[in-house]
Amino acid sequence: MYVLSCEPATCAVPEWHKDLFRSHEETVTSAEGWAPGSLNLAQAFATKLRTLLAHGDITRLLVDFSKPPDDPSRFSRFSLQLTDDQRRRLDERHHTPYYNLLSQRIVEEQRRTGFARHLSIRTEERPDLPPVALFHDSTRSLEVRWAKEWSDNLQSIQPDLPIEILDQPDYPLSAALRREFPEGFASLSLVVASTCFLNGQPVRWEVLKKALLDSCPKI
Repeated sequence: MYVLSCEPATCAVPEWHKDLFRSHEETVTSAEGWAPGSLNLAQAFATKLRTLLAHGDITRLLVDFSKPPDDPSRFSRFSLQLTDDQRRRLDERHHTPYYNLLSQRIVEEQRRTGFARHLSIRTEERPDLPPVALFHDSTRSLEVRWAKEWSDNLQSIQPDLPIEILDQPDYPLSAALRREFPEGFASLSLVVASTCFLNGQPVRWEVLKKALLDSCPKI
């Protein structure tokens, strides 16, 4: 069973932090504040795979769930304006529980099957990326095989769809989890162009989502 996560799932701001973003509402709802379509896609995977989904519950402008608990850059230029105590509460209420939940699910899956696959799902607004990119650590053979199998499956369903397998060992969350679980663990990031969700370009969202779900390697 996959351990699913979606870090930039929402641009929600708790009521007690609304003033922090006064006159910056457009920034919160922009790609800086979240990744539109990420949660929609991740929830579809959770339903298809019949597994639980861990996802960020506030904007990454307050705390970035893709960063490990000890990474100072988890706080943005906005949250750095908060007091130390306010940032500590952000960690206690949101960030630390999220990371601990993922760790717990990995431990449970390793105990159950001896191996855990973590799949992080997000969209990105980057013109240099193809509609679908699979990020992995190329030094980890299990991740290489996993990404290759998925790419091959997807290509057989959508032969004209641009797909790339890219080496990204330093995606902070995956790197931290690999350090914590050096054996019996693999982490892959599925990154989809946000334009597919926002305006159906270069691939209609529902078509792409179905292809991704149908091609996802079975465990």
